[in-house]
Amino acid sequence: MPPSDGLAASPGIADAAVGTATPRSEQEPGLSVVAASQQAGAGAVVAGFGLIAVGAVGGWLIWRSGASAAKIQPEDTTGVFLTLLVFAAAVERILEPFSRWLPGRAAEAALSRTVTDVNSRVDGPTEADREAVAVATAKVARAKANRTIVAWGLASGLATVASSAGGFYVLHAVAGADWNGVAVWVDAVVTGVMVGSGTKPLHDLITRAQNGPPSP
Repeated sequence: MPPSDGLAASPGIADAAVGTATPRSEQEPGLSVVAASQQAGAGAVVAGFGLIAVGAVGGWLIWRSGASAAKIQPEDTTGVFLTLLVFAAAVERILEPFSRWLPGRAAEAALSRTVTDVNSRVDGPTEADREAVAVATAKVARAKANRTIVAWGLASGLATVASSAGGFYVLHAVAGADWNGVAVWVDAVVTGVMVGSGTKPLHDLITRAQNGPPSP
C-alpha cells in the first residue's frame, strides 16, 4: 500500500539504529552512516505480485460463487474516495500486528549490533569498522525495499478479497452501478491495489480532487 509506512517501511527502527552512531561520528568525522537507496530483490517482487494474484483468485472465486454482497454505490465521487480511505486505514490496522514477520527485522538488528560494537571502541573506528557499518546499512536499505513490496502485495491481496466479498468496487462506484466496462472481479483487483497502496496516496488524491486542477 504500500500500504502506509507502518507496514511497508517501518523506518523508525532502522533510523534509531543508525542514529546511535551519531555521537561517535561527531568525534570521528570519518565515520558516517548514510542509508543508500536500494531496490527490492527479485524474490520480494515475485512474492508481492504473487500475493496480489492469490487475492485476485480469491476475489474471482467469491464473485463466481455468487457470495459477493450487493454493490456499494456512494452518492458522489468524494464519497467513493472517502470510502477508499477508510477501507485502506482498516486494512493497515488489520495487518499492522503481522508486520513483525515481514522481511527486514534481522537486518535492522544486525545493524544495531554493528553500530553498538563500533561505538564501544575506545580507540575509535577502524576502516574495517566503517566498511562493516556501510555493508549493514545497505542490507537494511534493501530489507526495507523488500518489506515495502511484500507488505503492498499482502495488503492488496487482502483488500481484493474484501472488495469482492463486501461489494465495493471503485470503478463501478465512480461510473455507476450499471456500468459494465470491466468484470466485477477485475474491478475488485483494481480496488485492492488502490487500497493496498495505503492511506497517504489516497489522502493526496482526495485533496487534489477537492482543490481542483492547479492554477497555471
